Amino acid sequence: MKIAVVGTGYVGLVSGTCFAESGNDVVCVDIDKAKVEKMKNGYVPIYEPGLELLFERNTKAGRLHFTTSLEEGIKDAKIIFLALPTPPGADGSADLSYVLRVAEDLTGLISDYKVIVDKSTVPVGTAEKVHAILAKKLDKNLFDVVSNPEFLREGVAVEDFMKPDRVVVGTTSDKAKKIMETLYEPFVRQGNPIIFMDERSAEMTKYAANSYLATRISF
Repeated sequence: MKIAVVGTGYVGLVSGTCFAESGNDVVCVDIDKAKVEKMKNGYVPIYEPGLELLFERNTKAGRLHFTTSLEEGIKDAKIIFLALPTPPGADGSADLSYVLRVAEDLTGLISDYKVIVDKSTVPVGTAEKVHAILAKKLDKNLFDVVSNPEFLREGVAVEDFMKPDRVVVGTTSDKAKKIMETLYEPFVRQGNPIIFMDERSAEMTKYAANSYLATRISF
């Protein structure tokens, strides 16, 4: 399956590399030209145990690519992951400007059906905001917006991704559900669940998990 991952930070690069490892054709998109050139030359910009091996194997196999062009990155992609930064503002709220800006850019580039996936940690209701932006200029039959939060732990992120305890997918679209199920099938062969729910519930699940972990650490 052809996949585009917009954003090559921690979540984006780990996700893109692991999706390539399972046999998908992955293009990672980033606006940082210097960073993209380094990755094209085999440099891994973050340290995560096991990532460099997968990165090297999949770039050599031609399954993992890098570009600064959003148009080039999403061409022929069935799924577009938004793995963009959502830094906290002065009041502590998440800055969604990067996510919403890319959604706006996509409205001028999508001409066939795509699944747009929020991979970043985002407030409840973000999928609806992304959908609203896309729907302003695109036929609603051309896209579905899905929430797919990550549960990666630094130091074991590759293992967490390749053998997840659970995969949470928020969508009310049967078409998107089948595509996401096919994508994640290789990662849950040991019997761990893919849990489907609506978009808002998936966004809430991420915050609930973070709160639970913070409570455990506090105790």
